Amino acid sequence: PIIDGDRLSFTAETDKGEALKAGYTIRSPQEKRALSALQPGSLCVMQGELRAPKKETVPGTFDQKESLYQKGIHWIFAVQSIENCKPGGGLMPFLLNIRKAGLDFTEENMANPAAGIVRALTFGDRFLIEQDVLDGYQRLGIIHLLAISGLHVGLLSAALFHVFIRFGLTRECAKWLLVFGLPVAAVLTGGAPSVVRAVLMSEIYLLASLSNKNFKSADVISIACLGLLLYHPYLLFQAGFQLSFAVSFVFILSKEILIKPKSRISQLLLGSFLAQLASLPILLIHFQEFSFLSTVMNLLFIPLYIFIIMPLSFGSLLAFICFRPLGEAAACVLDHLLVWSHQAVKSVSAVDIFVFSAVKPPDILLFFYFAAIFLFLLFLEKEMSFRAVMISSGFLAAVFAIHVCLPQFAGEGEVTMLDIGQGDSMYVSAPGQNGTVFIDTGGTVSFRKEQWRKRKKDFSLGESVLMPFLASKGVKKLDALILTHADQDHIGEAQVLIQKHKVKQLIVPKGFAAEPSDEKLLRLALKEGVKVHVAKRGDILHIGNLEFYVLSPKEADKNSKNNGSLVLWLKAGEFSWLLTGDLEKEGENEMMKVYPNLKADILKVGHHGSKGSTGEDLIKQIKPKAAIISAGEHNRYGHPHGEVLDILNRHHVKVFRTDQHGSIQYLFRGGNGTFLLHPPYDKVHSSQEKKTAEKQQPSKSRLPDGE
Repeated sequence: PIIDGDRLSFTAETDKGEALKAGYTIRSPQEKRALSALQPGSLCVMQGELRAPKKETVPGTFDQKESLYQKGIHWIFAVQSIENCKPGGGLMPFLLNIRKAGLDFTEENMANPAAGIVRALTFGDRFLIEQDVLDGYQRLGIIHLLAISGLHVGLLSAALFHVFIRFGLTRECAKWLLVFGLPVAAVLTGGAPSVVRAVLMSEIYLLASLSNKNFKSADVISIACLGLLLYHPYLLFQAGFQLSFAVSFVFILSKEILIKPKSRISQLLLGSFLAQLASLPILLIHFQEFSFLSTVMNLLFIPLYIFIIMPLSFGSLLAFICFRPLGEAAACVLDHLLVWSHQAVKSVSAVDIFVFSAVKPPDILLFFYFAAIFLFLLFLEKEMSFRAVMISSGFLAAVFAIHVCLPQFAGEGEVTMLDIGQGDSMYVSAPGQNGTVFIDTGGTVSFRKEQWRKRKKDFSLGESVLMPFLASKGVKKLDALILTHADQDHIGEAQVLIQKHKVKQLIVPKGFAAEPSDEKLLRLALKEGVKVHVAKRGDILHIGNLEFYVLSPKEADKNSKNNGSLVLWLKAGEFSWLLTGDLEKEGENEMMKVYPNLKADILKVGHHGSKGSTGEDLIKQIKPKAAIISAGEHNRYGHPHGEVLDILNRHHVKVFRTDQHGSIQYLFRGGNGTFLLHPPYDKVHSSQEKKTAEKQQPSKSRLPDGE
């Protein structure tokens, strides 16, 4: 069980043996102290509600349903009460309790970043490592250094075998001790796919040796792979499983290549390069990124971790147990070293020129990636020459070039209203990505919390939704970020996008900076080298091949931020679009007087469907075919209001809502287009109905049926 602020998270198992992903909101500091005594294997009586996990509602972001299914979990248990807890029994709970005690001991006795690294390298838990550090290691292709892998298992096995022999045990007895001890080590270190693979392979080697049999490495890894998949088939879809076996297979099959270099440095460099080559297609599938510096960074950081950070991590933990002052000194040295190394990783990973980003490769391109890698290895094995390297590299470079140009080849444009809860965020892209724009970023209003309720890291829409969405499109930097007005639910994540260097130009309405916080955002943009443009009625915003006509405001509205919203009209595909921000009825009426012939096929309903916006006069004039409403599921404001829905229904306007349909996506090419809906469940229901849990592809239609 993990307690983070006022949230308790754990995996529960019913009396029938079904695994559930469980969560509980803690009500008081006293209850938090009581629940902190929960141990793995505890038996409790719980009441709550079973919910189906949601699919991704924003393309390219985290898919909760798929992630849980890969772990064999099909339900989420929203716990409402926990009672009558008592300790459980058995070997597995006993081992998990030892692991939890080690995690707690490390957190209580060491400060970050040392505590996070020691927990990661000793117990396979990265919970305390800062997210931006993890992101940096991920981007540079050295995230494996923060995980317990086959390297650790190999070093542990060799060390234990040597110790057993020194204590006078026979080689046979030492091997049997390892056969029984390695699975225990796998549990204590978290049981990651790489650890389980290495332990299984070691077990096969040991048992073969004890029975005087000889297996080839390729046979051993194949048996381990098939054994794991027979036990848990969903592992096949996990990135960790794929990376672990892919890299190991390539190392085994490339044995002849690895022994060709004469120097140890050359062998290390070649081994690092082959590991990156093997992981390339998998990284592009799951993360849409690959660093060209991976080989160099591995060459620098692998020795650093093997010879300095890992010994310091294990040594400091043992020293804390045996002689605390020595442990504190070792942890202090480790802490200073990690501050430097983490900062170096974050700085280098922030340089986009070293990172290859592209859309998720289609199946046919994946085939060419694997073919190029196979040919590369084949050429190296046959002839380690400059000519062989250049020919095979040329083929791989050609596949890279095609991948980079895929959005241009596809030639599709896009308008997507993202499902970001109670807020607005729309992505617009011209065909071939000749103009990419975010209109608003969404954002959450944070309230002051008591200290005991604060979590280690608050959820960020920018980092968890907007940036992964852009990465899935292969967009490194937006041509423009348009902020319609300065409400938190429209601009809350703008700072994240600007600081992460995802924006070339910032466009705001006249009168945007009415408060110091708004002015601060504009200063940040200028500091980060982002151009700032103030738009007003009559302007035409040319962004690549996109044209946005600014209909409002004419002047700053000092009385209402909403009526100062930037109102935009554009043509995308076969439809014209009217995007009204949070414009209220008063602003709508003023705009219609200036533009009496205004028409639009698709209306982005103002202010999330509030009854103060989207008056009947507006609907009568623009005559929309469909309306899009961005609102949070079960939001406390009651958006969209029934009165607005009634007006739209009376005028036969099809309604699409992010709280029910998920993200609403329109893909177009020339004068034709297709709508895609991304609902959280299989079937789109009204908010009062129960939702089902079967998997289904996003629905498609010319102009899909709404409410």
